[in-house]
Amino acid sequence: MDEVSAAGKKDHVFVSYWRKAGGGSLSVSIALHVALLVAAYFIVDTISPPEAKVDFVPGGGSKAAAQASQERTHQVQQKKFNKMQQSMPMKRIVVESSSATISLPDLPLEDIDLPDTSSMMGGAMGGGGFGSAGVGLGSGNGIGSGAMKGFAGMTFFGKIGGDGIPGSFYDLKQDRKRQPLTYGRGNQAETFREYAGHINKVAARRFGASVLDGYYKASQEVNFTYLLVPTDTLATEGPKCFGAEKEVQPSGWFVHYTGNVVAPDNGEWRFVGFFDDLLIVYINGKPVLDGSWNPMVERSGRNGDVDDIRQEFRGPSIAGDRTAYVGRWIKFSGSTRIDIVVGETPGGKVGGLLMVEKKGATYERRADGTPILPLFSAVALDAGEKKGLMENAFAKRVQVDPNMPVFEVKKSVFR
Repeated sequence: MDEVSAAGKKDHVFVSYWRKAGGGSLSVSIALHVALLVAAYFIVDTISPPEAKVDFVPGGGSKAAAQASQERTHQVQQKKFNKMQQSMPMKRIVVESSSATISLPDLPLEDIDLPDTSSMMGGAMGGGGFGSAGVGLGSGNGIGSGAMKGFAGMTFFGKIGGDGIPGSFYDLKQDRKRQPLTYGRGNQAETFREYAGHINKVAARRFGASVLDGYYKASQEVNFTYLLVPTDTLATEGPKCFGAEKEVQPSGWFVHYTGNVVAPDNGEWRFVGFFDDLLIVYINGKPVLDGSWNPMVERSGRNGDVDDIRQEFRGPSIAGDRTAYVGRWIKFSGSTRIDIVVGETPGGKVGGLLMVEKKGATYERRADGTPILPLFSAVALDAGEKKGLMENAFAKRVQVDPNMPVFEVKKSVFR
């Protein structure tokens, strides 16, 4: 009993000294460090990443490099396809009604390889223009449409899209609701006077919407670049160029171009041209050229106020025995309003051209002494377009100067 007590007392004394020396705190610290080391070992062993797989592709632009690149591309695409299949489980869709609306899930765009859009827009896609074999609407060396839907293409009466003076097509035989109008009920001479009456009526009111709204208008517009239509062109091409061939018979129609232009300089210019049946040019609302088959502009009773807009030009024949007519001189200054109307009365064939002459300029001359003039242009032609123009059979026959001055079109903020 005494030995046990002595031993217990001895142990008690040792514990007392151990505690006094800080042995308790040391034990706790050692235990915590051991526990942290053991936990760290298991954590590191658990989250250690697997060894990365590296694909080595031969370099140097060799055949082996190209083949490896193709194989790599195929692997990436296959991975994307597999991922897409995993992310979009197949679902069966049952439709009980033939008129039911089906909503399909959206594809994740990041997993879809889209084609290069540059390959879709380039290459074989092309616009229209002149063709030595008579592309599109033309025959022989005539102008052709040759344009694909959605792209700017040339027609007989202007370009679909692009720059130029905006032009609209009107039919005198029907209104906006396609109800027939009392037009063309008389003989050809009476119909011609009636046609001229309509043109003078809309011109007197500055081609305002209030008067033009009384006629059928084609939904498609074109932009005037220059006017050069072979005179053996069928009148059906008028409505066709505006997409209205199913709604309009090829007679009693006209095209109205209007816009503000700036001349190449502030000198004096005059228009020269002819069109079967109608061609009149207006500057700031006043007629300055009547190049129609028969005179269209009404006389106001004052001497010389109409005669000076329809002077004989001589030169080559344009259609039949008709040559071009010359208008009065105009001094351009800044932005100027221009209206051009061309059209057809009885149907049959149409054609003609519109040129411009600068006062004091030097031009080459034909054998009869008449100057070889350039076409009136609202758009600068590139080298290819100019080459095509000079190769056009009609342009060769009537002779036009390839150096076309450009009357720049000022676009309105309201269009």
